[in-house]
Amino acid sequence: MTDMTGMQSGRIDPDELDVTEKSARVRQPRNRPEPRDELKQWADGAEKRVRARSIPPGIMLEPAGFDKEHWTAPHSDDDLWSLQLAEAFGTRSQAVMSMFLHQLEALCRPSHWDDDARQWRLDEHEYSAMIALVDTVKPRNEIEAALAAQMVAVHLMTMKVAARALRYDADLQSAATAAKLARTFTLQMAELRAGRTKRQTVRQSIKVRKELHQHVHYHDTRGAGESHGQPHGRAARAADKCAALPSPDEGRDALPLPGAEGEGALQAARRKIARRT
Repeated sequence: MTDMTGMQSGRIDPDELDVTEKSARVRQPRNRPEPRDELKQWADGAEKRVRARSIPPGIMLEPAGFDKEHWTAPHSDDDLWSLQLAEAFGTRSQAVMSMFLHQLEALCRPSHWDDDARQWRLDEHEYSAMIALVDTVKPRNEIEAALAAQMVAVHLMTMKVAARALRYDADLQSAATAAKLARTFTLQMAELRAGRTKRQTVRQSIKVRKELHQHVHYHDTRGAGESHGQPHGRAARAADKCAALPSPDEGRDALPLPGAEGEGALQAARRKIARRT
């Protein structure tokens, strides 16, 4: 312990300072209330939905020296873990799975110092979360898995740059970069959906048919008195009953009209009428 008299006098011996000493005062946890009844009822359905989801493959890291990590399965069945990784990355190639694990590991930052291994260690939870994000896309092939891995990288950059922009209000450049990264993530989501949508080509067939219409006119040759209910037959009978136009001659002949004979017949009729008057 440090001599308090020495500290008060201003003469402090650095060798006498105990920097590893911790305060004996420990903060007590706060009292937490019981959850409400409606929350307990909601938990029943939520548990069923959570258990219906697929289990993403996790990962465990063992120190390999020189700040390197060795991948191991989070459980004792290595073959089952390989199947989980193959499903998560949409492949059956061991080389592809190893490539994605290397790339995702490079996105992790050292989180703590392992004094026993004498090296910096990565955060297993962060690494497992990246694999789970790729798994939730359910890639159907290696290309979709690559797009999913890029989306994970863009998401991490977006959150880190956005945190800096919010921490420093005057950092407008970080805010603009975060907005661009967010738009990039949205475009990646749209590209993934467009690639999975089956584009159906609409085909329109036009058939041209030639139709012949024949118009047949039937004429009544059995006399004017029989029309068989045709409209023109009734009109003909009505015309027969009408009297002819009166004529000046005594024979009550019909008034001659110009026809195919030309103007000569009309002039002759006019001269005849003039002589009689």
